[in-house]
Amino acid sequence: MKHLFKTAIVVAVITASFVSLSAFISNNETESNSVDSYQIVLISKNAVGANHEWTWSVTNPNPGNGQDGTLQDISHWSVPLSADAEAALVSAEYSNDGTTWHAATASVDRDPSIRQCTSVDVLKFDHGTTGGNATYYRCTFNADFSINPISTSWIKNGGGLQGCNLYYFSGTGTRLD
Repeated sequence: MKHLFKTAIVVAVITASFVSLSAFISNNETESNSVDSYQIVLISKNAVGANHEWTWSVTNPNPGNGQDGTLQDISHWSVPLSADAEAALVSAEYSNDGTTWHAATASVDRDPSIRQCTSVDVLKFDHGTTGGNATYYRCTFNADFSINPISTSWIKNGGGLQGCNLYYFSGTGTRLD
């Protein structure tokens, strides 16, 4: 009887292990090669005179109409700032090529288009992406900040098919000076 019990335990452990590990087996027939998230990259954080410039790129790696694994163009990017960063904000700009910069409204307020997603005030860059081309965003602060690798932001796309689009990125952290 003892031997039968041990055998049943061994069979149960082997079966449980097989079932658990089979969840990690890839089924190449159903995998998609599409990328399902916008890419936000901190390009630079530089001291410029007494100020500090932060530059990010936002790219749509799989442009389309939002169907079949594609992503719609971004209509705008909304970034919440800490009270210290908001107080230190000198200017906000956007660029389609990373060279020619255009002034953006440097005010932090509620973004009505994402009110179902958050109740925090945001710096809204009201300029988006076109196809797979990167759009660049830059903030200038009169104070230095650490990099917070898990800052949050919201991306609003053209038709809203993707929902609230909460994204983590490397943004401003705590004040350093």
